[in-house]
Amino acid sequence: MKIFFLFLFFFSFELKADPLATLPFNPKGSNRAGYIKISPDRPIDQSTYLEVKFALEHFKTVGISFIVLDLNTPGGEIFAAMHIADLLHKIDLYDHIPVVAWIDNWAISAGAMLAYSCRYIGIVPTASMGAAEPVTVGSDGKMETASEKVNSALRAEMVNLANLYGRDPLIAEAMVDKDLIVVKRNEQIIKLGEENEIQEGDLIISGKGKLLTLNAKELLAYGVADFESDNPLLETPFFAEIPHLELIPYKNWKVDFFSFLSHPSVASLLMGVMLLCGYLEFNHPGLIIPGAIAGLCLGLILLSHFSIQTIGFLEPLIFFLGLGLLLVELFVLPGFGVIGIFGAALMLFGLFTLTVPFWHEMHFSLNPHLASGILVERIAYFSLTLLVLLLLFLFFGRPLFHRFLSKNRLILTDQESAVHEESLIGTRAVAMTELRPSGKIQIATHLYDALSDREFIEKGALLLVVRHEGQKIVVKKI
Repeated sequence: MKIFFLFLFFFSFELKADPLATLPFNPKGSNRAGYIKISPDRPIDQSTYLEVKFALEHFKTVGISFIVLDLNTPGGEIFAAMHIADLLHKIDLYDHIPVVAWIDNWAISAGAMLAYSCRYIGIVPTASMGAAEPVTVGSDGKMETASEKVNSALRAEMVNLANLYGRDPLIAEAMVDKDLIVVKRNEQIIKLGEENEIQEGDLIISGKGKLLTLNAKELLAYGVADFESDNPLLETPFFAEIPHLELIPYKNWKVDFFSFLSHPSVASLLMGVMLLCGYLEFNHPGLIIPGAIAGLCLGLILLSHFSIQTIGFLEPLIFFLGLGLLLVELFVLPGFGVIGIFGAALMLFGLFTLTVPFWHEMHFSLNPHLASGILVERIAYFSLTLLVLLLLFLFFGRPLFHRFLSKNRLILTDQESAVHEESLIGTRAVAMTELRPSGKIQIATHLYDALSDREFIEKGALLLVVRHEGQKIVVKKI
């Protein structure tokens, strides 16, 4: 019975004779519709996905009848667009809340995919839609067509969306494939293999070597758009017949905050500060402040990625496992061996998975394609941030850090950390910190790095210097 009703649901929509006949609204009362605007101010990216995701979740709880997606965009990241398209058609399919795309000028590239993911499409007389071929940045800095693997996946996605809502799949495919020849012959849209197959009287919709971009008139003629109006949105004939229609926009400070955190430059900056403060804390235990800053940065990174559901629990687990192995190597098994190298490698891989959204969905080959392009972009952001932080630290940070460290009684100065091997063996000392097994000891009025002789030593214990291991003193309790 459920399958039967789903069949009736889709069949009634695919007729598309009168959109208002199937658009759910209350003919005798007030009507509320969700409103999402995607403007040309910024390209479609992960923050756009986050905004749409939060908005759709909100609309499902407030009882709206349908959703209006206001599109005026030149495109953006195709990965983000594919996930947004998945959200839009799922809220239609599973929650029975249809989406109406309103193309207020542009729906180019990734914007065309978003329009195709909506049950209805309305346009203004100046609307343009198409040119959805994915591109990447080549080694010479110029834009290049993505690999056939990526193009094939995007063609299939566009065709599926067109079929789902009763639109011609060849029109959608021609927006992605510039080698596709599509003509209208005897009131039917057909695909040709070669240009010499074009007959007299054929209307060429898409020629070889050109991506299909349709204007408003063509969008209506080929059944891509459902209605056209030059009136303001709520005054179009499509919406004017709905009594007491109210558009409900969604705005939440969390969206802006998480969008800010998920931007590649901000995420890279947080990663760089975390690494820098973590390095400072490891080299100068007892400061606390750098460790707290590093923990805060890591928390913000995890928070932003969990908010857009780009990571699960595997990525943080990998990172913390690597961190744990590195701590074991540093404090339990002194020396830098296999455990430390493996731990550092796991940490770097964990950081990589936190930096690249949807990394598990990327498939790599020797040919440049969309996934490798996004990877290069993220690595470029991260590397540039680290380089800038390193330069700032070298030129401005050392005097400040030196001044700060010199005021901390548990941090060694250059003079105090000098170890005179022959004169210190057999000397008595006091533990200034716990030794697990490393820590700080005091001999006379000087502080030194020290290691316990394979035992835990509490703070304040009396110690005896027994030998040296590299630059550190080995002590045991008296």
